[in-house]
Amino acid sequence: MKTLNSRQLAVAHAMAATLFEADGPVPRERLDFAIEELRAYVARVGFQTRLAFDAAFFVMQVAPLFVFGKLRRFTSLSTLARRRCIERLEQSRLGLVVVLLKTMLSMVYFEHPDALAGTGYDAEGLIGPAWAQGSTSPLSKLKLQVIETPVSDEPEQLPVPAAGRVAGGV
Repeated sequence: MKTLNSRQLAVAHAMAATLFEADGPVPRERLDFAIEELRAYVARVGFQTRLAFDAAFFVMQVAPLFVFGKLRRFTSLSTLARRRCIERLEQSRLGLVVVLLKTMLSMVYFEHPDALAGTGYDAEGLIGPAWAQGSTSPLSKLKLQVIETPVSDEPEQLPVPAAGRVAGGV
């Protein structure tokens, strides 16, 4: 199984830190958790998906060249410059690269219990609908009726077309 190399991990780490620090710096344990989950995911994907990730990490690393015209690496930019770089790249023809990485990083980042709790999600949706907790089911209020139609001994007669010319025919 091929996993992320050190350069790709650095890009993922810098991108995650940039994306998720809305209220301040992201705790190191959450970033490490997200990067480890991403590494485990990429190790299990197929060849084409792996190729897409390799290309996405490469494009993100050289994105400042496309976006700002400067020969710098994404990982060497300041947080503000990385944020502007991500925003501009997202609006360009290479925006799909950003979408791939943002989606995967978001999925693995919010698997961390503290990050998930920070969204306000309380996991109540996981125990099922209210009627499953003791109330009566809305389906129990429905009354099903079985309608029986008498079966005829006579075979059903299908209409026979009239003899003559067929529409559009000869």
